[in-house]
Amino acid sequence: MTTYYHGSHSPIEPGTVMTGRGVRYESQWTDADFFWALEIHRPEGCLAHRDAVFMVDNVEDIDNAGGCTDFCLEVMPEEPVSRHDLNWSTEISCLISDGHAPRSEAVREAALNYWKGLPHPEREPVWECLARKVTVLKCEALDADPGLAGVLLNC
Repeated sequence: MTTYYHGSHSPIEPGTVMTGRGVRYESQWTDADFFWALEIHRPEGCLAHRDAVFMVDNVEDIDNAGGCTDFCLEVMPEEPVSRHDLNWSTEISCLISDGHAPRSEAVREAALNYWKGLPHPEREPVWECLARKVTVLKCEALDADPGLAGVLLNC
């Protein structure tokens, strides 16, 4: 069984059910060049980022995935989990920076590789996992280095 982690700015009580943040999520990420490219090319049936709870399966990847590093939550997804290599987001940003339009074939291909869950062929994968709903199992305050996290404690 896979263990999943989610970063948080504040402690969250075990038993709390978390869902996607909707427009609040979009307002934070709308200026990221990869965000709309991923949404434009999101296949039907794939969970939209605005509706997802983001997780990682390696506590050291919380920061790499853009998560908060004040508290680490161990969570249990209540729905199927999809897994995506964040390197495709970086690839999309590089393509757009090089002049490719978000609807270009190169950006489309990178976005579809993200949504298919393929590892990037040139980089070590950094997996972000998405679920519609999760339950918090445990919570721990993290040091500045998430890799130093000890045993998760009940908050």
